Parts: sequence; C-alpha cells; structure tokens
Amino acid sequence: MSKQYLSAQVQRVLKTIELMAGHEIEGVEPGKLAEALQTSGADVTRILTNLEHAGFAERLPTNPKRWRLGKVLVQLSNTVEDNFRTALRQLQSDANNYNVMR
Repeated sequence: MSKQYLSAQVQRVLKTIELMAGHEIEGVEPGKLAEALQTSGADVTRILTNLEHAGFAERLPTNPKRWRLGKVLVQLSNTVEDNFRTALRQLQSDANNYNVMR
C-alpha cells in the first residue's frame, strides 16, 4: 500500500467511526472524539455532520449532544453478512455436488 494516497482527513473520519462503535446506547460526546483523535472540536463537528448526512451517524434522541452510529452501517453489515451466507451456501452446494461424484 502506498502511503502517498492516504488522506489525514479520511483517516480521521474512519477512526471516528471506529471510536463510535460500541456506544450505540449511551452515545459519545464530540469533545471525547476530538480528544481521542487529537483534533479540534470544529473538525469533529465537520466529521459528524458529514457522517450524519450520509446516514452513518446520528444524534441520540434522548440527548442531542451525544452521537452514535447510524442505521446505514447496520444495513451495510447486514448486506455483507447476507452475501457471505449466499456464498457459503453455494460453496456447500458445490462441495456436495463434487462429493456425490466420488
């Protein structure tokens, strides 16, 4: 992998998603994200606003000062899982077909 194509901002966005994982119930405060990312509050606000626009993050309904991951990530995860299950079923079917020939 060539590091020349890495973007510090994109890396902060990805790290933000990683840091928010596991905080779906209580959410996370932007200040804590800024501290963990070693960046400014304005940068975190920009990141969260972009994630929110894409459906990747949302404010907690019970506390709009805290954020959690959005449903788009769950939908993506479900899609990946479904595709893996489909591939596994196909592989099992192929294996069964080859075992019959023995």
